[in-house]
Amino acid sequence: MSGVQPVSTLKQSVEATILAGVGGLLVAIHLLFPASLRTELAFTYGEPSLVSAWTAAAVHDSWSHLVSNVAWYGVVVGSTYVLLAKRGRRRTFWLATAGCVVVAPPVTKLVDYWVLLLQWEVVAGITTASGFSGVVSAFGGMLYVVLLGTVTAWYGYAAGVAASGTVTAASLTVLSVTSDVLPEIAGITLAVTSVILFVIGAYHRALIQRMRRAWAHDRDAGVRVGIGWGVVVVLIAVLFQVELDATRRFVNVVAHGTGFTTGMMVTLSVISGRRVLGDRN
Repeated sequence: MSGVQPVSTLKQSVEATILAGVGGLLVAIHLLFPASLRTELAFTYGEPSLVSAWTAAAVHDSWSHLVSNVAWYGVVVGSTYVLLAKRGRRRTFWLATAGCVVVAPPVTKLVDYWVLLLQWEVVAGITTASGFSGVVSAFGGMLYVVLLGTVTAWYGYAAGVAASGTVTAASLTVLSVTSDVLPEIAGITLAVTSVILFVIGAYHRALIQRMRRAWAHDRDAGVRVGIGWGVVVVLIAVLFQVELDATRRFVNVVAHGTGFTTGMMVTLSVISGRRVLGDRN
């Protein structure tokens, strides 16, 4: 957690401005583009195209839709940035961020088109899709990979495994408790979560002691990890809330799951590629 070269305030300000600019651009598009133009930029299942897959990510059908996506974008990307900045991995952050923005929209729309229209037939050819949630989901996958990598780098392999298990268990617990579709498994998930936490506490006392020493040495790092962990847990629960349409079949979790997986793969590819090239920044 030490040995990272300090970064100038100017550079930090520029990076923060760029990240905030993405949210500002989405708001500006919603404000300045008339509804008719935003509809034309949306992805139409009956007329799929690579261009509309990208443009659809920039337009929203309502203010609530926009605000939700922009808010989650800020929380998720901000959490990822502070973890990688603490580790001195800014270059990795920007490459993975760019990869998610470029790759996630066409991949999520392709899977959406294949699953929802061709396989399940729950959407019609005239149905449109828009919004930044697919990209936000990709950033969620990016944060998940960065979080586990950071915990492993700072606290060891056992801590990384524990973080992975607790994120999964806690996310399922929150999802099962808050979902109207899966309430019957809430008790089971809560029980599993309790067992996992108990096992960690009972059999990894050395790990807990190591994390306590690390916390005493650098509390800022621990806070960043804790925030990242909480964001991932809540985000996963939000992304996979099963919303049913009139036919009692869920829709948007397909794009969210695809985006999350895409973000994980993009981030892992960036990290692996930079290691091969000998650049770990």
